[in-house]
Amino acid sequence: MHYPRNKFLGKTTLLVLAFLLWRCVDPVDPEFRYQEGLVYIDALAGTVEGASYVSILESAEAFGINDNVFLSGAQVSFIKTDDKTQVYLQEEGELYLPPSDFKAQIGEIWELKVELADGREYSSLPEKVPTSVPIQELDVGYEPELLFNEGLDKFIPGHSLSLTLEDPGDEENYYYWRFRSFEKLINCLVCTNSIYRDGECQTNPPASASIRKPYYTYACESDCWQIRYEDNINIFSDEFTNGTKISNLSVASIPLFTKRSILVELQQFSISASAYRYYKTLKDIVDNNSGFNAPLPAALVGNMSNPNNVNEFVLGRFTAASTVIKPVFIDRTFVEGSPLETILPGQYEGEEEPVPRPIVIFAPCTESRFITGLRPLGWID
Repeated sequence: MHYPRNKFLGKTTLLVLAFLLWRCVDPVDPEFRYQEGLVYIDALAGTVEGASYVSILESAEAFGINDNVFLSGAQVSFIKTDDKTQVYLQEEGELYLPPSDFKAQIGEIWELKVELADGREYSSLPEKVPTSVPIQELDVGYEPELLFNEGLDKFIPGHSLSLTLEDPGDEENYYYWRFRSFEKLINCLVCTNSIYRDGECQTNPPASASIRKPYYTYACESDCWQIRYEDNINIFSDEFTNGTKISNLSVASIPLFTKRSILVELQQFSISASAYRYYKTLKDIVDNNSGFNAPLPAALVGNMSNPNNVNEFVLGRFTAASTVIKPVFIDRTFVEGSPLETILPGQYEGEEEPVPRPIVIFAPCTESRFITGLRPLGWID
């Protein structure tokens, strides 16, 4: 099972290039203008199976719409610096993934090499995998006003995660946290103005005198979980806490999307100082939207470059990180507060329905970045 499948993916990844659209209204701040053809590479080599991936996007404009386009057909590999061992990644969805059993080891040094379908080449500086730090405790708290949602123009409820760990005193430590969550599904498919046949929603109109329901739900034919991913950047430096016990450090916020019970899998990455500085810059841009004193593309250039064109801006970075994963199950059955999503009531085909026989009630749990039939570790029925 691949843990991030994106990435530092999801909204955080898209925000990187989205900021190229931003124009600052304050005359003392720089003006950022959209630029086509900027390549953004987001890559991680982790120490647990499934934690490694590479995402390659390019800024583009079509029909007056600015977009971030996944670049398919690339040749992508991780290279171990000392013996030049090469691990080839395969394209899956909109990611490049290594073999499922790949995991880096603490102390190893890795690099990333990318060759796009059009011949452009990119490579990273070497990255050493830092030592990991165990999570001692992971606590969950419910907050009626967890986050302010700009789209809804109000605070939304949810759960916060805080942890306790013993920070090693013999070296500087830099941490990056993200999570993915699992909620068990009852229905695996909803067909609007259509019915489920031959693996897809089909219009298949009935006789004119017949009337169907506006939608039909199809129950999961096996256990199935919806997966959500972290949107925010959560980082920490032990500059002022080196060698001490760090307690009640807030590391994640999980909005109350539904009242279904949820398993949250916290992922803690120990990263290099340069990786921390990069994500700190990105976090400041995302959080503040202002006060940034360097041209945006230059600030988001990490450790990737084009060896054949030293003047090309290559956004993003390759990070080698040791990984600790800590799951926690949250029963939300009796949580107060209004969820952000409305779950459609089940509405199934029946004998009286004007649909082709035999009627269909179930749909498969189709594996994807957002759906899995693999029972998550720590799930409680």
